[in-house]
Amino acid sequence: MKFKGKSFIAIVLSPEPPYQDWFKEIDRIIARTPGFFIDRPIVLDVRGTKIPIEELETVLEGLSARSIRVFGIDGISGTRLKPGMPPSFGGGRLTADVEIPETAAADAPETAAVAAETLGQKTAGKTDTSKNAAKSNKPAADPATKTAAKPAARKADRQHRAVPEANGSSIVITEHVRSGQSILHPDGDVTIVGSVSSGAEIIAGGSIHVYGALRGRALAGVSGRDGARIFCSKLDAELVSINGLYKVADDFEPALRDAPAQIRFENESLVFEQLS
Repeated sequence: MKFKGKSFIAIVLSPEPPYQDWFKEIDRIIARTPGFFIDRPIVLDVRGTKIPIEELETVLEGLSARSIRVFGIDGISGTRLKPGMPPSFGGGRLTADVEIPETAAADAPETAAVAAETLGQKTAGKTDTSKNAAKSNKPAADPATKTAAKPAARKADRQHRAVPEANGSSIVITEHVRSGQSILHPDGDVTIVGSVSSGAEIIAGGSIHVYGALRGRALAGVSGRDGARIFCSKLDAELVSINGLYKVADDFEPALRDAPAQIRFENESLVFEQLS
């Protein structure tokens, strides 16, 4: 028998009392980017807090209610944890900060935003998030996640930005969506005339149409629309979701990989169909 190691990036959340206010900030992130925490490893950092086990239990319940899955807790002895709690987790190496996609109303149509999400994937271990982010005056600030407070102009200089073209309740992106970019349009359909790279994310209130390869994450129907669908010329996605129900690449049928496909929501499950 052989054992192999595996490196990955984890998002680190550091809960701060009063927890009701801390959860409000988490809810703001979810409202702005519904797929931000989906299928991502989360580490809860309680180092130096001496948090009572009852309060830790409350925090875990609140995260679970928001579909945020904690796979480890850093800074607490495993002997203090109750059965069913995530295991005690230590070590790891800090990487680059995680940048939360922002809704930039000044740079795009009223309900569309394009933002970059940097995960620092060159280093293994955990991605630290700063408690000082709560001091920022920006509405998008999160006390659990350190967000770079850079002006929109500097952000535009640093990254390639796709410009959406408004068309009623839909937007059309006429360029490839590159790794690290996030397209958010919670009020309607999103059409991509090009490919969606691995590490990119498309979030739509309605359906998603990709006239190219879908290699990133596609989340349709985030506003609660069961009838939303996902269409792509080549299915190679990391994750697809409709109205909160999602599947990751490992769950896709092999016959559908690299094939044109549509995905729809039916009877509380996702149905994959190959397009001819």
